[in-house]
Amino acid sequence: MTIVLAFAMFLLRLTGYLTEPRLSSNEIHAVAGEPSRVIWPLAPDHALSVVTWNIERGVKFEAIASMLQELDADVVLLQEVDRFCGRSSNRDVARDLAVELRMNYVVAGELQAIGEGGRGRPCVSGQAILSRMPIVEAKTIRFEDQASFKWRLNPAQPRRGGRIALRARTGGAVFYSVHLESGSDEWLRENQVRDIVWDVPAGSEPIVIGGDFNNIGDASSSMFVGLRAAGFGNAMTPEGIARHAARRPIDWIFTKRIAAKAEVIRAPDASDHDPVIAQTFVQRRF
Repeated sequence: MTIVLAFAMFLLRLTGYLTEPRLSSNEIHAVAGEPSRVIWPLAPDHALSVVTWNIERGVKFEAIASMLQELDADVVLLQEVDRFCGRSSNRDVARDLAVELRMNYVVAGELQAIGEGGRGRPCVSGQAILSRMPIVEAKTIRFEDQASFKWRLNPAQPRRGGRIALRARTGGAVFYSVHLESGSDEWLRENQVRDIVWDVPAGSEPIVIGGDFNNIGDASSSMFVGLRAAGFGNAMTPEGIARHAARRPIDWIFTKRIAAKAEVIRAPDASDHDPVIAQTFVQRRF
C-alpha cells in the first residue's frame, strides 16, 4: 500500500511539468526580497547575534516564527525556504517571517519543486537572509559541482535547479547562507566549500558562513579543511558540538575576522534541524 501511494504521489507531481511554468536557471536562482523595509534603532557598537537554521521548507510556520522570536537574533540565515509551494500553504515563507519578526530579507531559490506549485506560479525553495539592518549586494553563488542525478533524473523528487549559497552584506559583515549537497559525496561538498572560500572578499570585513553542510561526521570532516586553511574558525564550542549530536551534526557557523560562540537550541517541533545561534564577541560599527 505504501509503495502504491508513493507511486500515485509521484504521478501527481509529474503533472506539474504540464501545468506549471518552466523556470530557467537564472529565474530559479534570482534574488528577491525587501532588503531595506525596516531599520532597528540599534546602538552603533551593538554586538551581532546570528542564527542559522534549516527550517524544512517552512511547513511548520507558526512554530518556526515562535522560535525565531524567542532567539531574538539580529541576522538569520535560513535554508530550505519555500516560496509559493503547496506543502507550505503557498506562503512566501521568507517574506512572512520577515513581517512577523520586523526584519529585512533577501531570498534566492536553489530548486523548482515540480508538482508543488500552481497554474501560473511555480514552487521554488532555497536560502534566505533576514536582518534588522539594511541588506545590500545580495547575490547567488551556484556551485560548480552538482549531483546531476538528484537535480535532473530523480523520479522521487522531480525538481530543477542546483545547490547554492546566498551571500549578502548587512550589519558591517558579509554573510553566507549555505546549503551543501546531501548524501555520501563528501568530495563534492569539499568542492562546494571551495567555491564559497574563493568568493570571500579580501579586506578587513568580518565574514560569517552558516548553514546546512550535510557533512559526514562532525567538525573534523575533511570538507572543513578548506575553511580552516582560509582562516575560518568553528564557532561551535565542544559543549555545543556534544549537544549538536542529539541530531546529526550538520549545521554550523564559521567566522573570520570576528570571534563568536555558538550553541544549539532544540526545536524538534518546528523542523528536522535544530537552530544554531552564535553571539559575537568583537563589536563592530555599522
